[in-house]
Amino acid sequence: MTERRRVRVVDDGRDVRESLCELLRGWGYAVDAAADGWDAPQLLTPPPDIIVTDVPLPDEGASHLIRASKARAGADILVIAYSGWNHLEESARAAGADAFVLKPDLNALERTLRAAPTSKREPASRSSG
Repeated sequence: MTERRRVRVVDDGRDVRESLCELLRGWGYAVDAAADGWDAPQLLTPPPDIIVTDVPLPDEGASHLIRASKARAGADILVIAYSGWNHLEESARAAGADAFVLKPDLNALERTLRAAPTSKREPASRSSG
């Protein structure tokens, strides 16, 4: 039996966060969640395999979380920016996001998650949804 991949969902919208967590659990992921990205050390302990973060979060919280996770874990963590605003893709990628998926495209989110490397030594997919 293989270990389930751990996904941390970060979204300031409670309903969106809870729905996304439920969906990801249904897809077979071990999931936990947070409302913002400012407590990056806590969000990265233990480090998840994947972070799915809303962009933007209040007060640049998403950029802070993306930068902190990349500084701490580098290529060992896949960060997916998940936003309803397509004009934020450039800033999310500049902060270090590995992928950008436009809300509410759940099919693109699932494809991006499924394309994520299973070994942390493999390069992460950099596709846009």
